[in-house]
Amino acid sequence: MAYLRVTAILLAMLVFLCLTPLQWVALRRRWPLRRWFPVAFGRTLTNLLRLDVCAQCAAPPESHPQDPRLIAANHVSWLDILAFCSVEPVCFLAKREIGAWPLISTFARLQETVFVDRQRRRAIPSTNAAMAQRMLSGRPMLLFPEATTGDGTALRKFHSSHFAAARDLLSAASGVERVLVQPVAIRYSTPAAAWFGDATLLPHIWSVLKGEPIRCDLIFGKPFPYERGDDRKIAASRAASAVALMLASKTRVPEPDQAEGAGIPALDAVPGNA
Repeated sequence: MAYLRVTAILLAMLVFLCLTPLQWVALRRRWPLRRWFPVAFGRTLTNLLRLDVCAQCAAPPESHPQDPRLIAANHVSWLDILAFCSVEPVCFLAKREIGAWPLISTFARLQETVFVDRQRRRAIPSTNAAMAQRMLSGRPMLLFPEATTGDGTALRKFHSSHFAAARDLLSAASGVERVLVQPVAIRYSTPAAAWFGDATLLPHIWSVLKGEPIRCDLIFGKPFPYERGDDRKIAASRAASAVALMLASKTRVPEPDQAEGAGIPALDAVPGNA
């Protein structure tokens, strides 16, 4: 069956490659279609990989649905990308090397991914400016502040450098009063989903295809505002605390009083399959 799934995935990717000219036009002309091409791609691949994505969502406040949004999540696997893609049309921050990977780089660019050279700190301002531009265009921007994958059991340090994209956006857009920072916890049903350390990509993809179906929980915490004059380091710490609390809740989303008692935003859980 794994070989059949490989064949189906390759055929699906071929179909989406044939549709790339339409997506390029949509990107250039800013058509709404540009947002849903990545979602269709993500949902197709998660189904073929037997990745069951369950999003427990806390939506942005109804009174400010237009606010730019920066999503901060823990990072476990390459599967994280597909899981998020299947839920909503997000943009990603990815390391520069991915921009050179055959085929994968094409789909990354079609999703308006922002690439960053992690070896050059001087590249951070231009990267943050690109992230701010994505958010100003109406796209949620997904950031993995750990800057690497882990085993899914322990949260690494949240680096604050790219939280400055919210500050840069507010500096560039006088009509925008705040950016919503939304913490998200990613949790898998099996350690086999984790892709970290020196593991190579293709063997891990093959092990996922051969293994049992995997469930991925995306637990969206309630967004908190990043306003003019706020500190990026405090925002990073606040997001990390929220994600840590959600990961520590093994079977359910923390109750609102638990979250408030820990000094982080409360959560509104709305389970649903992507």
